[in-house]
Amino acid sequence: MKALRKRLRPDSFESEQRKTRGSASRRIYLAMLILFGIGVIRYIWGDWFLLRSDGLVLRDQSVIEMGYLVKVVEVAVDEGQMVKEGELLLKIESMELLERIADLSNRQANLMQISAEFTLIAETAKKLLLPAQERKEQIGRIVNRINKLADKGVVSEVGYQDVLKDSFEASETLVKLQVESATLEGKRRSVDEALYRSEQALRKLEEHYNNGIIQSPTTGLVGASVPHVGNVYDAGEPLMAIYTGEAYVLAYLPNQYQFAIKPGMEVLVAGGRFKDKGVLVEMIPLSAALPQEFQNTFKPTSRNQLAKIVLLDPSKFPVNEKVTITLKIDWIDIIIDKFIN
Repeated sequence: MKALRKRLRPDSFESEQRKTRGSASRRIYLAMLILFGIGVIRYIWGDWFLLRSDGLVLRDQSVIEMGYLVKVVEVAVDEGQMVKEGELLLKIESMELLERIADLSNRQANLMQISAEFTLIAETAKKLLLPAQERKEQIGRIVNRINKLADKGVVSEVGYQDVLKDSFEASETLVKLQVESATLEGKRRSVDEALYRSEQALRKLEEHYNNGIIQSPTTGLVGASVPHVGNVYDAGEPLMAIYTGEAYVLAYLPNQYQFAIKPGMEVLVAGGRFKDKGVLVEMIPLSAALPQEFQNTFKPTSRNQLAKIVLLDPSKFPVNEKVTITLKIDWIDIIIDKFIN
């Protein structure tokens, strides 16, 4: 005998129960909501508790520039090339400097000629002084005898006047030679001093120009900007730069960060392709001027704290690359520093 199966009525409570199938989507929704909240909090207050700053990879550099208008006639290096101290970098020519060298050379020649003339005249005057002195003394003795004879009336008036005239001329000649000798000696010293200064200026100018040969002032890496043949540069305009030493990061620290930043802290440095660790070694005073590369890159509107960071692998990042700096927070040290000490 077949048992009868009890069927549910469609209008009963059991048939109205719905299956729960939205638990996963609810968790996803809550997770997105939490992430959104964290993002908002980090955007508004993140800089207070997370050290995040921009930095620039730099090296010490020697900038080559000339104090006059130059034209590049030969280039011996390429961008990024390693060069040694004294190695040929460029050959230049400067008509402005060559004209100055020529003017100084002409001035030096004129001064040498003037000095030689003064020397000749002064030496001549010196040699004439002794005969003039002897002539004056001889005429002085003659005048004394004439005076004695004149008292006895045996000397004519004309002869007496001639002797007095000769005596005056001998004295006049002697005085002129003495004055001329002293004056020429002073002029000659002035000309010799001017000649010395001219020689020094010419020597320094020639050493500075070095026949248009520009050598590397130090051992290092040639910068990214290398002139081409035919380029013309004004006075004081950089021709190229030689980077020396190990690369380091100059970071621009934010003002909102609430915790102390001390030398010795380890930071994370991230660039476009590489990441590395670094150590903050120096806090640069606010009065320090920002490097030109830093100003060109970040264009800061205010003077924030600068910090120097040494990289564990200085060869990893290229020079002048923009990087981000983050600090690994050691909450235990912070709690001890804030609440225990």
